[in-house]
Amino acid sequence: MSPRNIRLLAVVPLILGSGLGASGCSGAGRFLGELFRERPPAPLDSMSVASDARIDSLGYLVGSFVGEGTSRAVHLLSSDTGLVAGLVRRYRRDLIQPDQPWGPLAREGVVTLGAAGGRRTTGSPKVERAIVGSPLGQTGVVPRAIMLHGSPCGWRGTRVEIIVDPDPGTRGPPLRGPVLGSFTRPDSLAPDKNAGFQRREPVAAPGAVLLDELIARTGRAMDSVLAGRFPSLVLRGPADTRLEINTLADVDAAEVASFRSAPGRVRFAVSLRERRITAGDDTLLAATVMAWDSAGAWQQTIFRPTLLSFRQGRLAPYGALRRSIFWRRLQPISDFGFQRDNVWMEQVDVGEGSVIWGIVQPRGNVVVAAAEVEAPCR
Repeated sequence: MSPRNIRLLAVVPLILGSGLGASGCSGAGRFLGELFRERPPAPLDSMSVASDARIDSLGYLVGSFVGEGTSRAVHLLSSDTGLVAGLVRRYRRDLIQPDQPWGPLAREGVVTLGAAGGRRTTGSPKVERAIVGSPLGQTGVVPRAIMLHGSPCGWRGTRVEIIVDPDPGTRGPPLRGPVLGSFTRPDSLAPDKNAGFQRREPVAAPGAVLLDELIARTGRAMDSVLAGRFPSLVLRGPADTRLEINTLADVDAAEVASFRSAPGRVRFAVSLRERRITAGDDTLLAATVMAWDSAGAWQQTIFRPTLLSFRQGRLAPYGALRRSIFWRRLQPISDFGFQRDNVWMEQVDVGEGSVIWGIVQPRGNVVVAAAEVEAPCR
């Protein structure tokens, strides 16, 4: 709890004991209700690379990783340059020439730590406990290989890739789709290796009527924000708009994902990418990500709306805007330690040609983990 809330709570006993009677108690109740009422968090402008992954003092790899996979294997990624450099310094010092590993890594292409064949290495990080959260729940995994990928961009584009397999000693749902990986090193492991694993109960998709309403709400909110930001820009929707829902399309498309924001509470994340026409008949693409409840009482902007233009049929930055991005492939996945979901998504920057995989916790609009999977010079 913040110091401000603590100071406010200290006033409550004074209010209740001040002789105000029932009216005072009623006012205190309203005060407390307003104090603890859930409010939408501040919206994000974009996702940047986010990572808490590190090598601890005993050589254990710990932290969070974004990834994707199939029932056979999952690929976890991190583009944290500090982690890359730390792994090279500890396990491949021959690649530090003279001070930074980016050039040697680029020449090597892919370096596998602790590989059985090929060039000898000094080992690889230890992993004590690894779990992935997927659309189906939480599953224990074991690393099969840890690889460093060099990049012609130098530090930009280098990545750590960890291939993991299901842990045969644990029970859990099959691995599928996007995931959040968590490598931990608890002080004492529970005797039961299956402790803490759970399946994610599926959340029903919105019906046809609610689906249309969610998209319409998002479109109206997006247009309102853009009108306030660009008062001289008159935008209208094209007459022939027909949105594709939950497909791989980028233009005139939307993803709608049901997610659990708390026990017993379901909300809906909407990623909308829809054409808008200016007064001069130029075609733009407006994009945003929002979250709603079924009644429309809860309205949350996860990513602020952005505008992109079309140049020779391809998306490009609009005007002097620095945010030439949109979001796609929304998917809810299981969180750890809470009965709620994270939302996995892909962010595309058409200005620099980069793609980021990221995971957002909607409760606070917090980027839990994010890695660049496509760099500008690739």
